[in-house]
Amino acid sequence: MRTSPYSLDIREKIIKLIKSGKTQLEASKQFRVSVSAVGNWWRRYKKEGHYKPRKRLGKKCRMCPNKLERYLNNNPKALLKEIGIYFGMTGSGASYCMKKLGYSYKKKALPTWSQTKKRRLNT
Repeated sequence: MRTSPYSLDIREKIIKLIKSGKTQLEASKQFRVSVSAVGNWWRRYKKEGHYKPRKRLGKKCRMCPNKLERYLNNNPKALLKEIGIYFGMTGSGASYCMKKLGYSYKKKALPTWSQTKKRRLNT
């Protein structure tokens, strides 16, 4: 099972082959691509005029970077669980979003935690 989109080159070749009179099944067998993928590309080409892959947006964080920064400045020793509760998510969800926004937890000698910023936010 593929996790990345097929190249534009192979998509173009398949669309040209179908336009020349071959069936979708023949094109899929010739290029060893699934029939459903070929069908999707052909339908998109007929409807939208292109066969480019759609953007993969991924999961979005519930945390606004500005709100997170204000919260962390006001609560420098907050636990992930507390941060998660404040933003309406689990502690592991808060950790995931903080990593995406460039924050990481650094363990100190004492059993306390503090947040450090890896890179500057682009806001």
